[in-house]
Amino acid sequence: MTKLGDALAAAISGIPGVDGGELIKAQRIAQVRAMWKGLVDPIILAHTNGVYVFTEGGGKQMHVYVDESIFAAELNNQRELLKLQMMERYGEKVDELHIHISKGKYKSIHPFENTSGPLQWRSAPLSASELDRVEESCGGIGEGRLKDAFKRAMIADLEWKKGLKR
Repeated sequence: MTKLGDALAAAISGIPGVDGGELIKAQRIAQVRAMWKGLVDPIILAHTNGVYVFTEGGGKQMHVYVDESIFAAELNNQRELLKLQMMERYGEKVDELHIHISKGKYKSIHPFENTSGPLQWRSAPLSASELDRVEESCGGIGEGRLKDAFKRAMIADLEWKKGLKR
């Protein structure tokens, strides 16, 4: 039996201009971030710069980057507990947990913290070239209601993304 996520990924990757591999990668990144968010306290989460899970040498490695040594030390103390909780809560067996202190510009990246205020939206119509790209992307869909609905959805999504500001 095919999983719904696999069927959806296959359908979306069939759309011209959509990279199915990138879609699967983005889903996995979101999944790993959601697991991390469920594992640690908010203070550690606010100082987390990145979380990655790799399969290497037949085992899974989790790499966590934090901005200060105090949080790295705390995570180091919780290392085995975090690995156990990953398995119990999410069914994800992590063989090795590596904790790193971020350096340089990476110290200021905080993907789990909203420090710049709420998102604001204003109407942002698409340019003629952007509309042409939408039309080109919809070219392989054939005529009819499906094409019209997909085109309207693409335009609405692009206008929304273009109009977002912090």
